[in-house]
Amino acid sequence: MHEVANDHGRQDFRIDDVIPVSDKKLTAEEFELCQNKVGIRSRQNSMLQQMVGRDVFANDAHDSVNPEMAQAMEALDAKLNYLIGVNMLNDASHSDMQERPVNLSLTGISFTTNHAYQVGDSTHINLMLPSFPPSILELIGTVVRVSSQDGKHWKVGAKFYFRSDDEEDTIAKYVYRRHRETIRVNKKRTLHSS
Repeated sequence: MHEVANDHGRQDFRIDDVIPVSDKKLTAEEFELCQNKVGIRSRQNSMLQQMVGRDVFANDAHDSVNPEMAQAMEALDAKLNYLIGVNMLNDASHSDMQERPVNLSLTGISFTTNHAYQVGDSTHINLMLPSFPPSILELIGTVVRVSSQDGKHWKVGAKFYFRSDDEEDTIAKYVYRRHRETIRVNKKRTLHSS
C-alpha cells in the first residue's frame, strides 16, 4: 500500500477495491454549480438535527437531556439511517452504477471509464461504499491523470473536491477500515505460510 502525506498532515492510505461507481464529465459551469451543492447524506443528517434539536446530538447530550430520551433518539437515528440506506440501495440498483475496480484514497480515486477525459476536466462521481446501511456518495473532482487503454476505455485519476466534512469523513472511515482489513489478511497469510 502506498502512503503519502496529504494537505491535512495525515497519511493518505490507498486501497484497491471493487465497488459500484458511475462517472459523468462536467462542464466548468456545472462544476461551479456543484461546488456549492452538498451531497444528499449531509443534507439528511442536517435535517434530522434540525428536527430533533442539535443538543441531542452534542457530546454532552446526556447532561442536558433525559437519558431515556437520548436512547430513544439514538434508536430513531439508527432506524432512519437504515431506511435511508435501503432506499439508496434500491435507487442505486436502478442507476447507471456498475461494479468496477478502483483505487481509492481520502484525496481521490482512480478507475477505468469509457468517457474520454483530459487532465483538468471536472467529473461527477457516484460511489456506493459497502457498509450497513450502504453509503452512497455524490462526489465531484478534478481529473489529474489520464491514460488511454485501447481508445475506448481510459484509466482516470481524479482528486476529490469535498463540499462537506461528512463526505470526507465517510471516505476516510471506509478507506481506513479497508486498510486495516488488508493488513490483517496479509498478517494471516504470512503466519500460515511460515
